[in-house]
Amino acid sequence: MKCGYLGTVLLLPSVTLATFLWPIPQSIERGDVDLNLANSFHIRGPNIPELQEAIRRYTDLITDERWVPVHVPLTKSSRIAVAASSLATLTIDISDTTAELAFGVDESYRLDITKDGKAALEAKTVWGALRGLETFSQLIQSRTDETDDDIEEEEEEEYTAEEEEKKTPSFEGLFIPDVPIHIKDAPASSFDDNVLRQRSNLPMVDTSRNFFSVEAILRTLDAMAYNKLNVFHWHITDSHSFPIALDTMPQLAQRGAYKLHGKRLVYKKRDVQRIVKYARDRGIRVIPEIDMPAHTGSWALAYPDIITCAGKHFLGRSGRWEDHLAAEPGTGQLNPVKDRTYSAIRQVIEDVADLFPDSWFHGGGDEPVHRCWEQDHEVREYMAENNATGNDLLKMFLSKELNYIQNAKKKAVLWEDSVTNVHLPIPKNVVLQVWTNPTQWAVKKGYQIIASNANFWYLDCGHGGWSGNDLSYDEQVKPVPPTEVSDVLEKYSLSDNYNPSNWGGPGGDWCSYDLTFNLTADEAKNVLGGEVALWSEQVDETSLDTRLWPRSSAAAEILWSGRYAQDGKRRNIGDAMPRMFDWRYRLLRRGISAEALQPLWCGQNPHMCDAGKAEEPETTEAETSEPLAKISITIH
Repeated sequence: MKCGYLGTVLLLPSVTLATFLWPIPQSIERGDVDLNLANSFHIRGPNIPELQEAIRRYTDLITDERWVPVHVPLTKSSRIAVAASSLATLTIDISDTTAELAFGVDESYRLDITKDGKAALEAKTVWGALRGLETFSQLIQSRTDETDDDIEEEEEEEYTAEEEEKKTPSFEGLFIPDVPIHIKDAPASSFDDNVLRQRSNLPMVDTSRNFFSVEAILRTLDAMAYNKLNVFHWHITDSHSFPIALDTMPQLAQRGAYKLHGKRLVYKKRDVQRIVKYARDRGIRVIPEIDMPAHTGSWALAYPDIITCAGKHFLGRSGRWEDHLAAEPGTGQLNPVKDRTYSAIRQVIEDVADLFPDSWFHGGGDEPVHRCWEQDHEVREYMAENNATGNDLLKMFLSKELNYIQNAKKKAVLWEDSVTNVHLPIPKNVVLQVWTNPTQWAVKKGYQIIASNANFWYLDCGHGGWSGNDLSYDEQVKPVPPTEVSDVLEKYSLSDNYNPSNWGGPGGDWCSYDLTFNLTADEAKNVLGGEVALWSEQVDETSLDTRLWPRSSAAAEILWSGRYAQDGKRRNIGDAMPRMFDWRYRLLRRGISAEALQPLWCGQNPHMCDAGKAEEPETTEAETSEPLAKISITIH
C-alpha cells in the first residue's frame, strides 16, 4: 500500500527522533514516514502468562505515557510524510514457549514495522519478547505534549472505581516515526556476534543497612525492565539488620530486624514471593545474598553464642585502623570453630533457598577480619591447638558454606576476596564477584566472574558534574599516586583500591567501564556479566531512585549494547548524553525519580554543554528538500 501526505506536523527531525532508544539496539534500519496508531490498536501473542501480563502492562504504559521527546525544535517545522494506513496490531511470535528464565536464556528479538500498517515482533523465547516489547514502547510518541500549558494548579478530576473500570485506552495522537523500521537486537557479546549471548546483568540493592519497602523494590524492578537489566541481586542481610523472616529460624528477624516507630522492618514470606513473581513477569531473576562469615553482627541479637566481637567499636579499643575489627561500623562475624554455627548457617541457607527459585545463591564471603575472631577465647584456643591461621579458619568456613549451598542445589556466588586477596583454593565452579581488583586476576586463575569494579559501578559513590562529554575519567589503567599517598596505601594494603578520579568522585565514568579490559577472547568468555552495586549506608527510601538511575541506565547500555559500537568505536558518555538525557525524563514520566543530569537547556541544545567545543549540528532530512528513503545507522 502506498503512503500519502496527510498533513504538516511540528516535531523533532526524524534522524534524531529514532535514536532515542535506551539501551540502543544492535541493528536499526529505518525510513522517513510517520505511522499513526489506530485507536483500535492492540497487541496479540501466544497465551503465555508472562507475555499476556506484559501485553496488558505495555498497553497501559503506551496510552498513559504519551511521550514527546525533550529535545524539540523551538522554531523549525517541516513537512513529514504520514502513511495512509495506521497500525492496528502488533503480532508477537515466539518459537520456544517453554524456555525457562535462567542464566543463558535467549533474549534476542526482531521487530519489523512497515509503511502499510503491519508490525511483527519475533523472539525465540518469551523473555526476548519482553525485551522487544520494551523497545516497541519506546518507539511510540505523541503528537501533542500534554504539558504545553504553563505550570499552574488545576482541579483534580475525581473518578469513581466504576468509572475507572469503564475507561478504555486511547491511542489517538500516537505514532511511530521513521517507518519502515527493522530492528535486530540481543544482549551484546564481547567479541563474536555469532556466539550464544549469555549474560547476567544486575543491579545490587542492600536492604540491611537501610530498609526499603516492597513497593520501592517493585518500582526498582520496573525500572530494570525498562533498561533491559535481567537479574536483581538482593543483598538481604548484613551486620546492621536481618530483615527476612525464615520459617525455621524466626528469631533472626524477630530480634535482628530494625524496629522503627513500633513497626518491625522485615520481609515476610509473602513479600518475597510477591517480589519474585513481579520480577519474573518482567524477565528478571532474583538472586539472594546472605553475607557471611563477616557482616553478621545482626545475628548476635538472636544467637550471641555463634558470633564473635559483636557490638564493639569497629576500630577496636585504640580507635586506630591497625586494630579494626570490621571494615566499617557494625562488628560481628560467625564463629568458625563452633558446631552450632554450622547448623545455623545450614538451616538459613536451606530456608532462603526454598524462598528463591533461582538456581544461583550468593554466599557473601567479603571483608573477613581475623582480629574479630581472635577476640574470642575459644577461637584463640582452637588456633593454638591446631596451629591455624585466620586464613585457615576462613577456608574451613567457606568450604562448609559452599557445601551447604551445593546441597541446596544452587550455584554458589562469592565476593572475590578469598581468591584474589588471600589466595584460597576456592572451587572453580564458584562464580566470583569482582569488586576491588582487575577482572583478569580472577579470570586468569580459571574462575567465571561477575564484574562490578568499585571504581566504576559502586553507586554509593560518585555523583559528578554535568559536562556532557567529560572523558577524563575514562581510564582502565590506574594512575600512580603521589609518594605520600602511596606510603599510606601500602601500609594498610589498600594500594589496589586506589583510583582518585573515581572513588566518590564525578560520574563521567558511567559509560567507560570495560568489563573485559586486558582479557583475550577466550578469557572474556568467563565474564558472565556485570553489576552496579548500591550499598545503603547513605541511601534509603527517599534517595533510592536517584542513586540508581540513570547511572544504572548507563551500565545497562554497556551490558546490553556492548562496550563498542558496530564501527569499533568505544561508547562514551559524550556521544550518549543526548539520548540519556531524554531517557532520564522518560523514566520520570514512568514514575522513576531519576537523578538530574544537566540543566534542561542542555538537553534541548545537545552537545552545547560539552566540556570541549561542540561540533556544528549536521543538516537533517527535516532541513533538506527531499526526504531520505531509508537510513542504516550505528549509534554510539
